[in-house]
Amino acid sequence: MSLKKDTAKVMLCSYSDISRIFADYHYKTAQIGGGISRCFAMFINNKLVGGSVLGVPRHESKYPKSIDIRRMACTDSAPKNSESYFIGQVISWVASNYDYDYVLSYSDLTQNHIGTIYKATNFKQVGETSPTKYIEWGDKKYHPRSLSIDREYSRRLNIAIENGQATIKTGLPKKIWIYTISKKQKRKKVHFNNYSDVTPNQLNLF
Repeated sequence: MSLKKDTAKVMLCSYSDISRIFADYHYKTAQIGGGISRCFAMFINNKLVGGSVLGVPRHESKYPKSIDIRRMACTDSAPKNSESYFIGQVISWVASNYDYDYVLSYSDLTQNHIGTIYKATNFKQVGETSPTKYIEWGDKKYHPRSLSIDREYSRRLNIAIENGQATIKTGLPKKIWIYTISKKQKRKKVHFNNYSDVTPNQLNLF
């Protein structure tokens, strides 16, 4: 069944509001390092079905006036086209509320993510990264930057590396995708409500 747009809404939120989405439906799980600029939650029929995180690109000087989709995921129950609708809504909000010219994202070939969703939403592939490094610990994978973050899971990850429970592996490159924000999109005013302003009985979470 395809998404009915009149049943969907996107809201601003905090990371804690959507972390469960990533824990259950993203290969990187809920652990996230680096800076977070803005988070979004998508609801269908008042049920949370998606989360997205934006942040300044790691290589900011290489991608000036760009914001990075650092993470995005939808539940398995989300209707067809939910993710493309979600990306479109996030881009519209960015164009209206930030002074960015580009939206950046990556598809990880190690995870068999070839970027189909980005092609469908008018991103252009502009290259590939070097082969990626990742840390495998049990059934989870972590970015090597996780080792240098001052958080509890990072400390446990370092210990796991030392005792051989976790290993650093080399994967495939990531495809680099860029969306160019048009002047028309920047002129359009887009406003999202903030989830923190919504009373609990207005939305049915999970």
